[in-house]
Amino acid sequence: MAARSHQRTSTRQPAPPPIAIDRVRRSAPWWGGLVVAALALSVYANSLGNGFVWDDPIIISRQLVVFRSLGDVLVPPRDIPQFSPDYYRPLTIATYLFDRAAGGEAPFAFHLSVVLMHALTAVLVWALAAQLLAQDTTSDAARRADVGIGALAAGAVFAVHPIHTESVAWAAGRSDVLATAGVLAALVAHGRWPWSWRGSLISGGAAAAALGAKEAGVALYPLLILRDGLVDRARRPLRDWLRAYAGVAAAAAVYLLLRHMALGELVGTAPHPAPTTRLPSELVAAVGAYVGALLWPWPLNAYIDHIPTGPQPLALGLAFGLALGIAAWRWTQHDRLPLFALAWIGLTLVPSLAILWKIPDAPLAERYLYLPSVGFCLLCGNLAARAWAAARGATARVALAGAAAALVSLAGLATVLRNPVWHDDVAFWTDTEATSQESGMAARNLGTAYQQAGRTAEARAAFARALTRRNDARGLQTIYNNLGTIAMMEGDYPAAQRAYEQALAPLPNAPDTLFNLGLAVLQGGGATPEAARRALPYYERARAMNPHDADIETALGQVYLLVGEPDRAVQHLRQALLLNPSPHTAQGAHALLRQAGAEAPAS
Repeated sequence: MAARSHQRTSTRQPAPPPIAIDRVRRSAPWWGGLVVAALALSVYANSLGNGFVWDDPIIISRQLVVFRSLGDVLVPPRDIPQFSPDYYRPLTIATYLFDRAAGGEAPFAFHLSVVLMHALTAVLVWALAAQLLAQDTTSDAARRADVGIGALAAGAVFAVHPIHTESVAWAAGRSDVLATAGVLAALVAHGRWPWSWRGSLISGGAAAAALGAKEAGVALYPLLILRDGLVDRARRPLRDWLRAYAGVAAAAAVYLLLRHMALGELVGTAPHPAPTTRLPSELVAAVGAYVGALLWPWPLNAYIDHIPTGPQPLALGLAFGLALGIAAWRWTQHDRLPLFALAWIGLTLVPSLAILWKIPDAPLAERYLYLPSVGFCLLCGNLAARAWAAARGATARVALAGAAAALVSLAGLATVLRNPVWHDDVAFWTDTEATSQESGMAARNLGTAYQQAGRTAEARAAFARALTRRNDARGLQTIYNNLGTIAMMEGDYPAAQRAYEQALAPLPNAPDTLFNLGLAVLQGGGATPEAARRALPYYERARAMNPHDADIETALGQVYLLVGEPDRAVQHLRQALLLNPSPHTAQGAHALLRQAGAEAPAS
């Protein structure tokens, strides 16, 4: 027994050294990255004509006006309208500000930046796949060619996968794209050998970008450890490890410090939802639904209002767990990449699974798969490399390349056809309502889109459908608020007041509804001093809830003029002009200032 044990120990081979970057370049020719970038740009070119959809107008017209300096970006002011208090995403905010500076309020620049970032992210997937596949090869020239094919396959699948349309074709979906790019850039920089202080600085900067884009960027840290433990496995001196991790550690420390300064705590203060009970089967089904969307992303749905718990998602969830077990066994046989890729999917899905409890009305979302899909693409690249190596003869390889090209073309065509759904709110919410099963959100947002388009009869019908479905307090407030606005447009002020009062029942401090109710009282009373006195409390409450709204400040200026307090009116009107108002609001504020005999503030 002792002799056999000694023999096993003496014949064990040490882990191979990491692959130098020059070998990675030989294994994956540079033109592969260009092909991947071209694919990403081509399938999303038609999204550049999309407008602002869903949350986009809120961000552009109501949130960005609050950020006036670098200090505001790093430590956001309080009470930003509809801005989650547990978010800390300075890089995402900075990209919005850059887009506005470059292209004004037009949607084109906001979409172009996301498409370009997606193309860069796809190239980084190609580069990471090349590194990981090369680390698992010999020096055989044919095997190096297999690595190039595998890397190209991984990057191409990521570039055209339809599951990414929500993140890329929607301007507000950019946070996942930015965070994923940061994670990948850090991993690629970390994978260069030998480790150096320069590489540590690059990986640290990329880590800071990932963290500053979205909280999901924290996944970088376990992924780094998994890469070194599951794929690399090289033994290095302690000083090398310190050099390799110094940059990402510094990035984490700076991020945590800034986050604490901005939020007052590390986690945040978002209101806790009502307790939601989830069965273990629902968790398994959610994993299965996400895995199924990676394998077959049809039909797509931008607002998933329930967890599918049929046999298929449950089976896929269990199959994913089985695949992890098989990959772990294969890892012991020196087949390293599949376990890392599957672990990537599982690890990066964890924050998304927490949404099952945090946002029970929308437990799943396609955009949450942008980062996990990298693991799926690495699996595709590994499979392509193995299939190419196994194919014998030119005929077999031509057939394999044709099949792969057909699959990529099919996925790319599906992406191109999906992009126009994000063109405008009517197209978007029409598509989304057709796939909604429980929530009234799609119907009520479609009603809002119809209302903004002047199609009031269709808007009323959509709001009526929404009321037959599940609505939270915010949803009910939205429906009745918009019904009140329709009545206002028709000059029926008593009906408008009743609708606004119904909207305030579930949310008594909703600033938009308070503003609208004040407006209905003022106009319904003929804009007399008496009507102004009755409207004033609603405007003051609205301002207390949202001190960054130029319309509210202008309305306060108007009512204070009507009640005979010009000094207070001037104060509010000048404040309105400092809040980056719309041209219409600015024109009204200037007219009221002239009426009060005052001058506008210096710009």
